[in-house]
Formats: sequence, structure tokens, C-alpha cells
Amino acid sequence: MKTTQTRKSKSDRKSQTSLGLNKADDALAVIRDASNGKEYFLSIIDSFSLSGRDYVVMYNYEPDDGNHADPELVIMRTEFARTGDQHFFSIKDRHELDNAFNLFMSRFSSSATKEGFRL
Repeated sequence: MKTTQTRKSKSDRKSQTSLGLNKADDALAVIRDASNGKEYFLSIIDSFSLSGRDYVVMYNYEPDDGNHADPELVIMRTEFARTGDQHFFSIKDRHELDNAFNLFMSRFSSSATKEGFRL
């Protein structure tokens, strides 16, 4: 699935791809599926590069009214077009997805340890 972001976060590309997003940079992305036009609201929680590709980790955002299931993580490959638009792509290769997930979990565990949280 190819998607395009309809609203951009305030972060610049360098901070998203090399440093990950910090708490001040948390962003709500509204992305539209290019094949069917459906919009998805996602909260961006991390971004990183792996093997020359950029990834974004998000979870489905729904306003908290007490009736929603637990959030699910979404990991997508991302690229920036010459126009500056950010595009998101589903990861179909299981090996690539596993590697991206493992790196995210390593980053998350390291961050949680630094903040004094237990996993």
C-alpha cells in the first residue's frame, strides 16, 4: 500500500531519519491510502534509518472515549519526494519487517531504561 501524508509534522527530515522523534516532536499524521483514498490518523512515536532505508513507527490514533481497543504498532518505510512530500509504504518482506521491528524494540528498550521505566 502506498500512502501519502496529508499533513506534515513540525520536525525536519534530519531529525526524523537520524535521531528519531523526541517527546517534543510527537506528531499526528493523517495519511491517505493512494489506492482507495481512505484516511488514517496515526501518531508518530519513532523514526530511524536501517540499511539505507528510512522507517517510521506509528500507532493508530483515536480520541480516547474509553471504547477503543489497545493501540497497534504500524511500521512503514518512508521516503521523501523531490516536492518534499513524505510517502509511506507497507513493508511486505517479512525479513525486512522483522529487522525494523527488532531495531525499534532495541531503541525503545534503551530509551525506557534511560528514563527509569521497566519493561
